[in-house]
Amino acid sequence: MPRLIFQKFSPVRRAILTTLLYSDIFSFPLTKDELWKYLISEKKIPQNEFDKNVQSLKKYIASKDGYYCLRGREKIITQRIKQLAEVQKKVRRACFAASKLAVIPSVLFIGITGGLAAGNVDADDDIDFVIITKKGTLFMTRLLVLIILESLRIRRFRSQKKTANTICTNLLFDETVLDWFVKYNDVYTAREIAQILPLFERDAMYRRFFRTNNWIRHFLPNASRQAFIQCNQNMGNKKNKFFIEKCILNRFTEAGSRMVQIGIMKKHQTREVLQRHMLALHPYDYRTKVLSQLRLKMREFGLLTKF
Repeated sequence: MPRLIFQKFSPVRRAILTTLLYSDIFSFPLTKDELWKYLISEKKIPQNEFDKNVQSLKKYIASKDGYYCLRGREKIITQRIKQLAEVQKKVRRACFAASKLAVIPSVLFIGITGGLAAGNVDADDDIDFVIITKKGTLFMTRLLVLIILESLRIRRFRSQKKTANTICTNLLFDETVLDWFVKYNDVYTAREIAQILPLFERDAMYRRFFRTNNWIRHFLPNASRQAFIQCNQNMGNKKNKFFIEKCILNRFTEAGSRMVQIGIMKKHQTREVLQRHMLALHPYDYRTKVLSQLRLKMREFGLLTKF
């Protein structure tokens, strides 16, 4: 990657380069549509200005087969093309899992996060899910989710070494804390929200979640809701739904389930967030690491940022 200390760029060029620098942290090229959609900018940039400046940055940007990356990093384009088949395979796997989990009436939303959401996975990678639940059902819903995934033999366990194509439910929260993410008001969190791939919803939850987190457009002004991936949704029959809601999902079972699960998770807790309405089960602080790398890369290019 070229070092361009004290190089001056226009706001449009700075936005384009910053976006590619961010993706370069993950060794991941972008299509032109993705570069536009995830453009990191404090202000909205006209499409024609964007197109013109992408073409004018050929000194710093390489393009091949419809993908863009920093010059000198062309090999990551070849790598992404090789990943396409694996991405499709894992998305089908995710759809299968979501169709089974949709039977739980307290599940309001299921989406893909992490590397698969971006389209950046290898054969050995697992599949990250975000699940939003009804108020007061977080821990019983999680228990039912884990039971179903384990019965299908696709649950990701904490100490598991071979995790290929398993489902990792590392982010669960209920509908009362849709605005929880605003406390991490930065480009990393904005990007993670923007790239969620929706699989299933009830009560227009995806729209509600995205509207609540409209602040992400302060960093990604072109961000918009993703199209739902079409999965065969098994909603379950009314008899089973009634039984689950009345006999399993109630305040007594929820309280007991919360006590047991938090007690178990605290034994292994590192950076995980364990709250009454939120479970963010990420043992590593990728956010701080990525933001630090972005600042370093931007200094090398002579770019200024507040991210």
